Amino acid sequence: MSGNYTDEQLAARTLAGDRGAFRALVDRNYTTVYRLCRSVLHHSEDAEDATQEVFLRAYHSLGQFHGRGSFHGWLRRLTVNYCLNRLQTVDARRARSEYSLDSLGESISGSREDDPEDRIIRREESSRIQEELNNLPPKQRAAMGLRLLEGMSYEEIASTLGVPVNSVRSWLHRGRERMKEVLEEALKC
Repeated sequence: MSGNYTDEQLAARTLAGDRGAFRALVDRNYTTVYRLCRSVLHHSEDAEDATQEVFLRAYHSLGQFHGRGSFHGWLRRLTVNYCLNRLQTVDARRARSEYSLDSLGESISGSREDDPEDRIIRREESSRIQEELNNLPPKQRAAMGLRLLEGMSYEEIASTLGVPVNSVRSWLHRGRERMKEVLEEALKC
């Protein structure tokens, strides 16, 4: 069903009572929403829960979207806003200190898998980077996730987060500088 309709058309069909249309929207956008949740919340279980909640909220808020811009942009804004709000709760603050961006660690642990010493060094470097990413302020971390994981432009990130482009530039610059410092320090060891 989803192949013949745009997201906007599926949203309209959902509003008209077609539940299959919403299922198609979920199927089509699930991975994107999950990755955004994971980039902000860090832990896969938290991201899974948040993804479910985002789609539930999207379903109930679909009337607010109807015809304003792209569905994908609206869903991204909803996702990021939900995740940022979730981070502000006491439980999320506690969880944030316990969990890390293990997906970054997986991407760093690249090619030299055969040398045990290299694996240990990469694991330590990855751990330092993950710790620093976890310490970034939530909006800065969200901006970095949108840029690195979603490949979004500064303008798209600004639109998604509801901030000026200059704020995005500043957050990304500071985030990259912090990561550069961590990597340089790791290389010295």
